[in-house]
Amino acid sequence: MPEHKYLKKFIEASPSGDFANLRKAVEYGRDKCLNELEISGLVGRGGAGFSTAAKWKFAWNSPDVVLICNGDEGEPGSFKDRYILENGAFLLLEGLLISAFMLNSSEVYLYIRDEYKDALEAFHKCLDDNLDLIVWYCEQVNPGFELKVVCGGGAYVCGDETSLINSLEGKRPHSRIKPPYPAEKGLRGLPTIVNNVETLSNLPLIIRDGGEKFSSMGVEGSRGSKLICLSGNVEKPGLYEIEMGKITLEEIIYTLGGGCPNGKLKFVIPGGTSTAVLAPDGLKIAVDYGSLRKAGTSLGTGAVIVADESVDALDAACNAADFFMSETCGICFPCKEGNRQIDHLLNLIRQGKGQESYLKLIQDVALTASCAARCGLGQSCGNMVTSLIDKFRTDFVGAKL
Repeated sequence: MPEHKYLKKFIEASPSGDFANLRKAVEYGRDKCLNELEISGLVGRGGAGFSTAAKWKFAWNSPDVVLICNGDEGEPGSFKDRYILENGAFLLLEGLLISAFMLNSSEVYLYIRDEYKDALEAFHKCLDDNLDLIVWYCEQVNPGFELKVVCGGGAYVCGDETSLINSLEGKRPHSRIKPPYPAEKGLRGLPTIVNNVETLSNLPLIIRDGGEKFSSMGVEGSRGSKLICLSGNVEKPGLYEIEMGKITLEEIIYTLGGGCPNGKLKFVIPGGTSTAVLAPDGLKIAVDYGSLRKAGTSLGTGAVIVADESVDALDAACNAADFFMSETCGICFPCKEGNRQIDHLLNLIRQGKGQESYLKLIQDVALTASCAARCGLGQSCGNMVTSLIDKFRTDFVGAKL
């Protein structure tokens, strides 16, 4: 694992046993903290890239706000939240307490996948080690505060806020129709704010250094640093911290990751399997939300997966289609049936029983799902598959059709 120079400061934002940033936030007051958050330009690190301050404003003056930290991290190739939980649990804890203070929330959840045993152990140890400080917080800052750690079953669809909320309520993790949005009506009908681990872990840093310092990093719409999970056919896989907009995808792969060890690069998935792939001639692009969006793809969770020429695009598409077919919650027809049909057609092609017209049909089905599905799973399920068809059509036709 490479050394993270800025991440080290990030994780040590407040020394364990101190809560210096939390005390500073309490001294500032809720409104000044919100102002610093707005100035920082922090956007959610879970994939959508929506302004954190704007999201919080929807519930700012609401009573009984529920705060949920999503540590489920279901995106294939993503392991940044696990790293923070295992190595910077105190940072997340302080981020949760600052966020709860700002939102005037006494009901807080950390939703984490049950497979993250080491992360769970590290967070519970952090709670035990800082019990006196938590008691002080409950008595002096946020009376009635309660933090609950809830283990999920590893459902990818819980990356959608409403599916996660249903899971917390003991229901099947089906997505909900929006509006109403969770900030208006979420857990048990209460206004609910959901952010992931990486997002909330930035709060102590913003309070410590000020919003202006945070916003001095990155570019417009993509402020601060971002954790990048680099994996696949690359010499030095691992977790890297970058300044958004100041490094290209090509530099991440070749300068940080050392390039492909066993062959020539074929394509890159820039943000997890929900994002469109990029070919080698499309890698000279700055890594930030806006630049990747203009290129027809997305930064997503920052899960960069590298594929060399040994990877067959059809096999990669089949793997992605099988994953989404298995992970759809099944509540909305475009996603449930769309993913089943995409998987079925791709497997017919792989078995040599397909027709070239199937490729156009797959693209049409994926487009329908992206327009009509309830949540991000269905809306993005076809991105990787259709981009592979567009860029590597010969892998799909060849001797297979």
